[in-house]
Amino acid sequence: MKDSPITHCPVCGVGPFESHYSSTEELRFSYEICECCGCEYGYTDHESHYAKWVESGCVWCDPKRKPKGWYLENQVPNQIRPWPPLA
Repeated sequence: MKDSPITHCPVCGVGPFESHYSSTEELRFSYEICECCGCEYGYTDHESHYAKWVESGCVWCDPKRKPKGWYLENQVPNQIRPWPPLA
């Protein structure tokens, strides 16, 4: 089964990305860091990272990028659940 293109952070749902990723594998090998939740794809892209981020108050990794009127609830529909665990 082929992955669908990934256009938003699968963990917190922020996006869309400037570049879309064609697969889970491509995103994980990017090792990019989400400007919102701070997830490093291929390293911390898992449910426990999201839970810790929410518990800590959803503080943006790059606060300068946080849009005015930002609400996590607006990102939830873009999250990928279940996100495949790291191999």
